[in-house]
Amino acid sequence: MLKNITSKDLHWFVGLFESFGAVQIESTNKTPTLVMEFKSAYLDRLIEICRALGYEGAPSGPRKPSGHSVQPQYLLTFRGANFAMIENVLVKHLRTSKRDIFARRRAELKALRESLGLSGGRFVIDAGVTA
Repeated sequence: MLKNITSKDLHWFVGLFESFGAVQIESTNKTPTLVMEFKSAYLDRLIEICRALGYEGAPSGPRKPSGHSVQPQYLLTFRGANFAMIENVLVKHLRTSKRDIFARRRAELKALRESLGLSGGRFVIDAGVTA
């Protein structure tokens, strides 16, 4: 992914993300993580995102309409290593206030993980107490 991306595709993707991309916190298996989502009624637009980025996955859907749409919605989701690669390339090219959304979501995720006790050492055993 992102190996042979052209400058034209990159700038097109940046504009697309600024117009309808979203960064969300999603909990899977009780572990919150950051996810980049593109939701659209136009499947061809999401397939074009996959082609431009060299992503081998595919959009999911159709899902029932949400918001103001009356058409079925398709969802393209990036998480994990794919999310990190896109973030590294994307942030330096963003021109709107969405540039700060990655930092805000990371801060929210850190606070959420701390509140759930998911940060730091998970299995700390004090030998003096257990002996």
